[in-house]
Amino acid sequence: MSLLTEYPSRWVRYGGHRIRICCSYDNVLEVQRLYKNQSLSDLEKADQALIMLTGSPFQLWLMGEGDKLQLLNKIYEEQIRISKKPSVGKQIRSFDFELDAEYIYASFMQDYGIDLVKEQGRLPWKQFVALFQGLTSKTKIKEIMRIRAMDVPEPNGHNQKEIQNIMELKSYYALPVEGGGGQSGLNALFAALEAEAMR
Repeated sequence: MSLLTEYPSRWVRYGGHRIRICCSYDNVLEVQRLYKNQSLSDLEKADQALIMLTGSPFQLWLMGEGDKLQLLNKIYEEQIRISKKPSVGKQIRSFDFELDAEYIYASFMQDYGIDLVKEQGRLPWKQFVALFQGLTSKTKIKEIMRIRAMDVPEPNGHNQKEIQNIMELKSYYALPVEGGGGQSGLNALFAALEAEAMR
């Protein structure tokens, strides 16, 4: 789907049915938050994610487990997944949609005059990501991302103050270290949202 030539679909076809979906940026981020919840099983996450993305618990109640997972994969592939671009150099986690929400909100207001609170339920996920990627370096979130990804120079006897300043900024804006092992199945799909948005 081309962002410039096709209107974002609010429907997905599955099993001979048209199923209405809501892939607004805030809804997708709520699903991502759901997938970070370690207390739920993969099937519980899939069930809840489908309810959030379709708003149709009754229609989903009639589906088997396999159909639910296939439908969720289809929604992800058609409406959420961002095309990957080649990675250049070492990839560093430089932002978190949830923890950096205030900075992202302020940056959208600064660059585009877009109030993301007013766009909840309206702004499609892929358009949100395109706008996020296009934010200028003057915005707060881009400044913080640059600080987090910044290399600390080697000490040379003359740059101790510069190193100290960089370390203080990196410490102030540091993201918490995420624990846990590898993620499987759909967990990995939704865990990849931020990695895709960075490219």
